[in-house]
Amino acid sequence: MRRLLILIALVAGTLSPAAGAFGSSALTAETDHTGLGIRLVDAPVAARDDPRARVYIIDHVKPGTTIKRRIEVSNNTGKPTDIAVYPAAAAIKGNSFIGLPGDTPNELSTWTKISAPRSPLADNAKQMLDVTINVPSDAAPGEQYAVLWAQTSSAGAGAVTQVSRVGIRVYLSVGPGGAPAPAFTIKSFKAERDASGTPVVAATIRNTGGRALDLQGELTLSDGPGGLSAGPFPVTLGTTLGLKKTAPVTARLDKQLPDGPWKAHLEVTSGLLTETAQATLTFAATGNGQTVAVTDGTSIWWWIGGGLLVVLLAMAMWIVVRRRRGSGAVTGPHRSPATSGDTAP
Repeated sequence: MRRLLILIALVAGTLSPAAGAFGSSALTAETDHTGLGIRLVDAPVAARDDPRARVYIIDHVKPGTTIKRRIEVSNNTGKPTDIAVYPAAAAIKGNSFIGLPGDTPNELSTWTKISAPRSPLADNAKQMLDVTINVPSDAAPGEQYAVLWAQTSSAGAGAVTQVSRVGIRVYLSVGPGGAPAPAFTIKSFKAERDASGTPVVAATIRNTGGRALDLQGELTLSDGPGGLSAGPFPVTLGTTLGLKKTAPVTARLDKQLPDGPWKAHLEVTSGLLTETAQATLTFAATGNGQTVAVTDGTSIWWWIGGGLLVVLLAMAMWIVVRRRRGSGAVTGPHRSPATSGDTAP
C-alpha cells in the first residue's frame, strides 16, 4: 500500500507545472544621445523583483494618492550643459511607447512635478532630483502614460536648434483595490522568408490583462531535419502592447536554416509575467508562410498522466475496501459462555 501511494505521489509530481524564470537584460530608457543620461534611482518595494519597475515608473494607486520617486540626471557631453527636466505626455501607438512632441501635456504630466526643472551640470557631473506625482481625488480610473524628459538644446546650422533628450517612461494605473493583473496569450505562429531569403518567425500576441506590456523573449527550434536544433534567437525588442491590443513579435533566424519542419518553442515575457507556446513550422521557399495555431506540447502527457493517476487512485481505493472486508469476518463483540459466577452487563 505504501509503495502504491508513493507511486501516486510521483505521478502527481510529474503533472505539476514547473515554475520557471526567464532571464533577460533590463529594458533601457528611451535615448537619442549617449552624452545625456537619466535613470530611475528607486522603485516600490513590492515591485523590486520586476525588471520593468527598476527602469520605468510603474504603479497602481487610488485617487488622492501621492507618489514620490528619485531620478538621476547626468552630463557626459564633454562640456557644461544646462539640462531641462520636465514631464510630458506619452501614448502607445503602432505597438510602441511614444513620447509626444515637445512638452505636450496630458493629465498625468500635469500631476507630475520635478524638484529642479533646470539643472546646470558640469561635464561628468550628476544630480539627484525628486519626482512627485499628485493624483487628484477625482481622477478617472484607467492607465495613463507619460515621460520624464531630460533635454538639452544647442544652436545648429542657420536658424536650426538641435534638441537632444532622454526619458523615463511612466505607466500609472488609477483605480480602487489592487493593481489590475497583467496577462497575455500567444495565439499563433507564422514562418516566412523576407526579401533576402532570411527566415522570420512571427508570433501573434494578445494583451488580455489590465496593464500595458513591454514584450521581449526568445525562440528555440528543435526536431528539425536530421534531428537539428537551432537557437535561441532573440525576439525583436521594442513592442509595447496596449490594453486589449494584438500585435506580432518577430524573431529573425539564420539564413542557412533548412526549411523544416521544425518544432518551435517561444518564450515571451513582460516584467515578471512569462508565457510559452509551441508549434510545428515549415518555412516556405520564398515569401509568406501559413499561419499556424499554437499547440500545447505537453497536453497529450497531461491526458496520459491524468488517466494513469485515476487508475492508480482506483486501485488504491479497491485495495483499501478489500482489506476492510477481509478484516471484518467477526461482525459483533465476542462473548464467553456464561457461568454461574457471571453477572449480566
